[in-house]
Amino acid sequence: MTYFTDAIRKARSAYGYLAAKKYTTLAGTMAFFLVLSIVPFLFWLTLIFGKLNIDYEQFFELEIFTDIRDILFYIRDAAESATVGASVILLATTLYSSTNLFYHMRRSGEIIYEYKRKKGGIALRISALVLIFIVMLLLLAAAIVFLLGNAFLKRAFPSFFAQLGLYAILGVLAFFFIVLLNLYICPYRVGFYNVVWGSLLTLLLGGIASFGFTIYLRLGNMQKLYGAVALFIVFLLWLYLLMICFVIGVILNCYLVNQDQKIKKRHKKF
Repeated sequence: MTYFTDAIRKARSAYGYLAAKKYTTLAGTMAFFLVLSIVPFLFWLTLIFGKLNIDYEQFFELEIFTDIRDILFYIRDAAESATVGASVILLATTLYSSTNLFYHMRRSGEIIYEYKRKKGGIALRISALVLIFIVMLLLLAAAIVFLLGNAFLKRAFPSFFAQLGLYAILGVLAFFFIVLLNLYICPYRVGFYNVVWGSLLTLLLGGIASFGFTIYLRLGNMQKLYGAVALFIVFLLWLYLLMICFVIGVILNCYLVNQDQKIKKRHKKF
């Protein structure tokens, strides 16, 4: 009974810590700017690397993507068609818009870590711009790794085990991408070991949330509730769930970093 009571008390304390950090508000903010940034980001990805000859259907063989497959293809096609005869103004505005997610992600990190920024936002906007091109290269490399892994697994293993292998590859790629975002969102320099646990938590919660959301969509009929816009609503809800998982992981990293700093201060006193 005491163990159960302690578990409830710790759960309440953890939720109180999350609520104090405004995790749902920050997740909603990031989801909003992700929606605003995704098409400009894909626009520049297509502009730089061209219309890549990639079989995108292989990515959507994974069940967690099947319910948002159509809208992802729509976003991709919209970004590709916009590159034809793009004006200078469109180039400038889309480049600026594509930085919004990382810019506001870093701002959210300042709130979570309770960091008082001393400099203006120009340096932060430039860092977001640099991160965009880094992410483009990483996504291209990740797509190549995924496709090569998919081709190998399909030839070497039965479909069920090949599917598990694909999820493993996707999980590893997603983990390192989450680590990169956690390193960026922290307003001061931290090492890999400082963000690994929060990144793992984000990966775990994101996987559970995505599969759970897929089951929910199978049981419920979003089309009846939202009509023609159901696909877009589903996409937004999925992004919001993922951002909640990401923010929870960042808050865990913040807590661990603060605890580590307190321990170091105690050691200095003695």
